[in-house]
Amino acid sequence: MPPNSKSWNEYRKFVVEKLEGHSGNFDEVFNRLRTIEVELAKLKIRAGVWGLCAGAIPIAITIVVWLIVKK
Repeated sequence: MPPNSKSWNEYRKFVVEKLEGHSGNFDEVFNRLRTIEVELAKLKIRAGVWGLCAGAIPIAITIVVWLIVKK
């Protein structure tokens, strides 16, 4: 029990106040986690686009070389 506590009701109030304070902290952590999830999704999309571009370059070079050799 906390110091200066004289009864169960006081201790119960103390515990409830502490839990309510932690609830606000959990909300903040949840909001930050949601922001991180959104940023991670953006990075995954960017990585996919860069991968597509990087994969398209050798294909484009191959087509150009094939067209030159074909003539």
